[in-house]
Amino acid sequence: MPAVSSIKIVIIGSGNLAWHLALFFKSKKLKPEVYNHRPSAGLTQFKQKLGLNTVSGLKNIRKDADYYFICVSDRHIAKVSKKIKTTNKKALVLHCSGSMPLSELSKTHQHKAVLYPLQSFSKGTTVDWKDIPLFLQASDPTAKQQLNPLLKLFPGKKVLCDDESRLRIHLAAVLVNNFTNALYAEAQELMGLNNTQDLFQLILPFIKNGLGKLDSMSPLEAQTGPAKRKDKVVMKKHLQLLKKNKDLSKLYRLMSALIAKKQNKIYA
Repeated sequence: MPAVSSIKIVIIGSGNLAWHLALFFKSKKLKPEVYNHRPSAGLTQFKQKLGLNTVSGLKNIRKDADYYFICVSDRHIAKVSKKIKTTNKKALVLHCSGSMPLSELSKTHQHKAVLYPLQSFSKGTTVDWKDIPLFLQASDPTAKQQLNPLLKLFPGKKVLCDDESRLRIHLAAVLVNNFTNALYAEAQELMGLNNTQDLFQLILPFIKNGLGKLDSMSPLEAQTGPAKRKDKVVMKKHLQLLKKNKDLSKLYRLMSALIAKKQNKIYA
């Protein structure tokens, strides 16, 4: 592989992950080229804000790059992979999905890999890559070797895994991030407004305190609340408040039962 300073990188996609990867590579004095299947405001930002070369359409993806990052929705990975034609025999084609297998990448590519960064990416937010673990998979020894120059750029932990392990990690990430965020939205609605103040802001220190506990104890050890205490009086009051919200009421009962079951295992 070439020296780091001359690495040629192609990013396909113009979403949140593509943005943060481009931003990261630019911070390392690299200039990835960004491709998208059609013109978009998102693609324009890569050119206007990051000064990167952008291309609308996937027919003319450069053929001599060292790394091809496919940063598109899961259902389009296979289709996009087939659009990549390389002349570089050592080129590495990567997808960044937590849930899709390595085999989603076309068989026409000699060297393939997965680089899944465990993080929730949003444009307009700052991420610290030293806190982001990378879950990695390579199709062959050469592909694994080709990953090394790239991985030297990333400061976070690197973990080799297979398809199933990565899928389990992705599921865990959905539980702790996507599902909990949906609960935050429900909590915000329950708390409502006090005049013009969003009362949800007042619960943020409570959320942060709960997360902070996990630095020194396991989730089971950190569990608190009426379900753990088997406080049926409080739980009944909560369910009374939720009687008009059947979905949340059902979820409250299921989660309370799950908490009680887990706690019983500890003290059995």
